Amino acid sequence: MCTYKDIEQVELPNGKTVKEANEAMRREIDKIYLEAWKQGVSVPFFDNDGNIYLANPDGSEDHVRLDRQTRTYQVIRRTAQPGEGRYSYLIAR
Repeated sequence: MCTYKDIEQVELPNGKTVKEANEAMRREIDKIYLEAWKQGVSVPFFDNDGNIYLANPDGSEDHVRLDRQTRTYQVIRRTAQPGEGRYSYLIAR
């Protein structure tokens, strides 16, 4: 089994390495979060177990339950205080 380090320098058909492609994707995702936060929108993200969280504009995050039919959500619990969430590093930019 190979590791990420083993493949990060593999060149893709577009001429970029795996590492460069991953970095470009991370920058694009960061941009999406920042644009949504400017509009006051919390952005959902998922953990490896399928739980849904909201990354809030203040850098906090909430574990939520979404109701897709009514397009509403219920906060189960706050998992990170303002400035301490998974994407809070974007606020400092």
